Amino acid sequence: MKNTVRYILPIYAVIYTLGFSNTKRENNFLGKWEIDVQKTLSSNNLPSGSNQSFNINPLDHVINFGLAGNYNERFGGLKFKGSWSRYDTDLAVARLESDNRIKNLKKHINQKINQNNKSRYEMTRLYQRMHKFNRMSVRTYTYKEGNIYLKQDGLDLVLVFRRAT
Repeated sequence: MKNTVRYILPIYAVIYTLGFSNTKRENNFLGKWEIDVQKTLSSNNLPSGSNQSFNINPLDHVINFGLAGNYNERFGGLKFKGSWSRYDTDLAVARLESDNRIKNLKKHINQKINQNNKSRYEMTRLYQRMHKFNRMSVRTYTYKEGNIYLKQDGLDLVLVFRRAT
């Protein structure tokens, strides 16, 4: 009896997992995305004629979610690299801690913090700056209705991205 259970139980477990597992999960975030100016303006309750005053070119504001977890973003002349992870079918988080400029800025702030000649108020401001910087280096994206929405910590603006053609 033990021998038959020993052979049948693994076969049953494999059949069960293959039969009831979802082998293909859609990944809506993969690919290149550019900013959708009109939807960004409408989601922030700004008038649609104000896109000329902002002078936003959709090709200058691009994000790219790579297959291996690579993340690239270009906002105007600034380029950042990092990694991203998907937590649900409609939620992804990008982390920019691996970018060289961000590493150097954190190192610079930490050096200022470690100096002993600062007052209590200066130290408080430095810790606040480090906290704000840490929040800004993590981006949370949500996928809704074929677009990606970015609600950045510390900003009152919601950015809307559409798939680049």
